[in-house]
Amino acid sequence: MLLGVEAKPHMKAFQHIGHEKALPQGSLLWSQDDSAGHGAVLLKGVLGVEKLSDRGECIVFTELQAGAILGEMSCLDGKPHSATVKALTDCTLRLFTQSEFEQLLVLNPQLLRELLVKQNERLRRLTNKMMQVGTEPVMRRLIYWLCEQTQSPISVTHHELAAQLATTRESVSKALSSLRRKKLVDSGRGRIRLLDKRQLALLLQAD
Repeated sequence: MLLGVEAKPHMKAFQHIGHEKALPQGSLLWSQDDSAGHGAVLLKGVLGVEKLSDRGECIVFTELQAGAILGEMSCLDGKPHSATVKALTDCTLRLFTQSEFEQLLVLNPQLLRELLVKQNERLRRLTNKMMQVGTEPVMRRLIYWLCEQTQSPISVTHHELAAQLATTRESVSKALSSLRRKKLVDSGRGRIRLLDKRQLALLLQAD
């Protein structure tokens, strides 16, 4: 799923492929790891994109508005869908098959170019983040990560967090203990609660 690519400039082209589908609020469009073979354009409504953590907990990590294309990467590489997509409101979509999407790209090279540009942007951001993670101290990586979170409490184990920060579970536990002593976070049983996000951000500026 390539988030951020909009179909609006190419909507006329999408009108000639696939079919419309109404998706009532709360319904699933597809689930994580479902087989590939189709994608969609969101015509109306809001979709939530969810992923399962290692412990099987559902985490909503973005919302899609009308004009978003989704499932196009599965159409291109044939791999299962990487996330679950659920209707947060009543939605209307245009569904298309893999073969229909491939033909659309042949007839609309500008759309293909935009997909490639977005994919390249994502790769650059990921590369930059990996470089940042690899050179920063664990405490600073942790604070960066905490400041990026939009919800509290955060459902994450020390093991999962260590994997995201490219460090060890022991290092994560030590850093969290330090933040707890400073009364900036509270953690336990696979959850982290942010007590003073503003002060966490100030710690980054102070370094």
